[in-house]
Amino acid sequence: MNSFPIAPTAAIGAMALALAVALLDRQTQPTTTVQSWPEAVDAGADHLAPTELAERLLGDPDSVLLIDVRPAEEFQTFHLPNAVNLDVAELLGERGTDLLAAHPNKLVVLCSNGMTHPAQAWTELARRGHANVRVLEDGLDGFVRDVLTPPSLRPAMTEASAALALPHFERSVAAFLPRSAAQDGAPAATQSAPQKPAAEQPAKPAFARLATDPAQLTKPTIVSAAWVAGRGSALVVIDAREKPEDYAAGHITGARHLPIKALREERVGVPEELLQPVKLAELFGSLGIDVESEVVAYADAKLQDPAHLALALISAGHQKVAIMEGGLAAWKLEGRALSIEPAVPTTKKYVPRPAPDLRAATLEDVKLASAASKARIVDVRPADAFRGEVSTEARAGHIPGSLNRPYTADVASTESGLYWRPVEDLRREYEAMGLNRTEPLIVSCRTGHQAAQTWFTLRYLLGYENISWYDGSWKEWAARSELPIESGPTSK
Repeated sequence: MNSFPIAPTAAIGAMALALAVALLDRQTQPTTTVQSWPEAVDAGADHLAPTELAERLLGDPDSVLLIDVRPAEEFQTFHLPNAVNLDVAELLGERGTDLLAAHPNKLVVLCSNGMTHPAQAWTELARRGHANVRVLEDGLDGFVRDVLTPPSLRPAMTEASAALALPHFERSVAAFLPRSAAQDGAPAATQSAPQKPAAEQPAKPAFARLATDPAQLTKPTIVSAAWVAGRGSALVVIDAREKPEDYAAGHITGARHLPIKALREERVGVPEELLQPVKLAELFGSLGIDVESEVVAYADAKLQDPAHLALALISAGHQKVAIMEGGLAAWKLEGRALSIEPAVPTTKKYVPRPAPDLRAATLEDVKLASAASKARIVDVRPADAFRGEVSTEARAGHIPGSLNRPYTADVASTESGLYWRPVEDLRREYEAMGLNRTEPLIVSCRTGHQAAQTWFTLRYLLGYENISWYDGSWKEWAARSELPIESGPTSK
């Protein structure tokens, strides 16, 4: 099977923008606007991980309508049970319309070998108002890799973790690669998933446990799940995950929920800007935070979420803040309990203070840095967005003179959670980009969200002293048609 190594967010964002112009000429009025596509992508309302699909198909297969958009000959070679085969044209035509109408309450999952064609279909279906559609992340190639590959052949699997994963693997093989009684236990010849050699699987980067676990929080740092559990009610714990339903399904006992959207607003025509300190103070006070509170933020698969929350606290002058490494996965792996009861904190008065640790770069600062090399600009978006191959903003490309290092390069996803990579590796790689810890440096992304993670990494892990965070980021720069842009790879 052919694979399409495109990140889910970038792939679908690209298709959304590519189809937007064509869709504007149609007479039918959309129920989902072009402007909502980036928000849907950021919220994860566009894709479904292979393991999530497997759990749904194993637990409640009738809740899913799986549509395979590959050519019929590929579908016949291998497909998942109960999948319906419609190519993109058929899916968007009368057959697809009738099929979706017949299953209004099912989660629709689109799949192919990769993500390109499902992403195109997702964009058009979203425009037509179908909010219950997802694209299978990494396609069937990803499903084979994450679900149907023996655990012992998967990257970053220890002998112990492979043994734990083996029962689920065997159950998945039995469900998704049905065996014929006539073959007496042999895999069905017409339903075999191709296996990629283990050598083709990229090695996952090393990770480090960087928790300092101080006696008390006095400055921004990283802490462990065990330390959070041990401090108990002495801390204000914040769940920074985006979706309220994730928080409702289970969170650390006593944790308050504060997603990124609650921290942002449109300001001076620029969307998704961080709230001003006065508004942040009111929000923090409503969560039971005052200037003496020790605050710990955590999320799950997105380290940029607690990093952005930490940045917001630091912007109001709060120093007693930490990020829990490993996130909720580490908490659960250690066997710690979760709660489904929402926290009801006592409101406190929060008084914002000066924030010497946070330098916020303005548009004028970035223009000067770009034109006169007054500061180095590091764009942390995915490489294809930096090169201008995909975009969900007004224009594609990057700020002239900027360097690219995707924020994902600083972290490693493991079976026990999401962790930073070893500090010595990060320091070496940033220095190889020509950066040093004293020169002026500006970090940017699409909305300022991902850049918060890189800002925290550089400021508190690597000790960069003269670093600024550009909240406006590409969303502001791209919207100014008079500003220059570049495309293609960085020179470094």
